[in-house]
Amino acid sequence: MSGSGSAVRTALGWPAVIFTATWVIHTADHVRRGTETTPDGVIWGGTLVAVLASVALTLIATGHPIAPMATALVFPAIAIGVAASHLLPDWGWLSEPLLIEPVADRLAAAAASLEIVGAAYLGWCGLRIVRANGYRLLVSAGQTGPDAGPAGA
Repeated sequence: MSGSGSAVRTALGWPAVIFTATWVIHTADHVRRGTETTPDGVIWGGTLVAVLASVALTLIATGHPIAPMATALVFPAIAIGVAASHLLPDWGWLSEPLLIEPVADRLAAAAASLEIVGAAYLGWCGLRIVRANGYRLLVSAGQTGPDAGPAGA
């Protein structure tokens, strides 16, 4: 497994940067609109997103062999959660609809949509590596090459 850490960082590095930028934009939009206007459930959900993303991004940054599996699990869940929270009509405590029943301006919907796309893309990149690695938990050396990462799509 030697050398697989740098391969993981190479294959997931830019997608991780893209997700991080979209997460910062979405979070900054919540601050811009005032967090007091955001339902408590959405604040707690966003906090959970921050914790899970921070752990997975740290695994990517350190080139940990479990990073692709964590990425393939965490980021699609983030994409689905943010989409459910912001793109569906009001459905309860974890809901802040921005498209169907707009409670905010279109900039807020755009910021949330960017994070959804960034999380989905990073999750897809992780899944490509996991698939190339035979769905094993740890990445083997050489299993993050061009056919496994986003460039081989």
